[in-house]
Amino acid sequence: MADKIRGVFAPVPTPFNDDGSIDEGGWRKNLRLWRASPLDGIVIAGSNGELPFLSLEERVRLTKIAGEEAAGSLYIMSGAHFPVTDDAARAAEALSAAGADGVLLLPPHYYKGKEEMLLRYFQDVADASPAPVFLYNMPANTGVDIGIDVIREAAKHPNIRGIKDTSGDMTKLGYTVLCTPESFSTFGGTGNWFLAALSMGACGGTMAISILFPRSCKMLYEAFLAGRMEEAAALQKRLLPVSDAITRRFGVPGLKHALEAYGMAGGRCRKPLLPLPKKDAETLMSVIKASGLDEYETWRKA
Repeated sequence: MADKIRGVFAPVPTPFNDDGSIDEGGWRKNLRLWRASPLDGIVIAGSNGELPFLSLEERVRLTKIAGEEAAGSLYIMSGAHFPVTDDAARAAEALSAAGADGVLLLPPHYYKGKEEMLLRYFQDVADASPAPVFLYNMPANTGVDIGIDVIREAAKHPNIRGIKDTSGDMTKLGYTVLCTPESFSTFGGTGNWFLAALSMGACGGTMAISILFPRSCKMLYEAFLAGRMEEAAALQKRLLPVSDAITRRFGVPGLKHALEAYGMAGGRCRKPLLPLPKKDAETLMSVIKASGLDEYETWRKA
């Protein structure tokens, strides 16, 4: 049986130059810093990576560079989603060849089909993918909430190894853990409720806040595993306002602004996403400063 994938994963942003091209130098700089951090893995070309705006060729290039900079240090997961099954299957094959350890797969969501359609999509891509497949439940963006019956059946496929669930439905997350094999990885999808997800049986988190505060997230994770619940709860309280600010309130533009503020490569977003207004940027950085989490993040000086 393959080892279960677990721990703290960062769904990392894609740095772009002013002309819209990928900032490969900035990407390498960020990767080296994340490699020096306590992260267990990264997710490339997810929501924070501006997945809908990336071609397959760009995703392959980002993955290849990540392999050059961090293979063996970080588990590399890359977004393979395309609306057409055959395109997603080809993406999974190409990303695997580029060095992805796993691929992330949203459900098809333009045509709202029955559960059978979702299940067949996941199974067909998993059949074609050399790398393990992880489902990605992001109903806030897709309008599709992957049902527990689909998850249960998908988890029977030997190449479907886990799920990132951002729905916030703790009951369903708990049932996901209960109805899937022990080797199946259930990840909480946001730092807003990381501790709650762990308490319901999640084996880790893929969270935007871990892009900038991985040590804080890892401290919470390790405190939970060691049974130090007061410590874990105290960290969750400090993580919550920052996590909420860089996800729900200010999104990818806010995340990229914070990266730049810390000397990392954020760059511009691809349109139609707009830069963060100055007032919002000030609010965001004030929230981050008030959290006091910077005291733990010495890896940024690597």
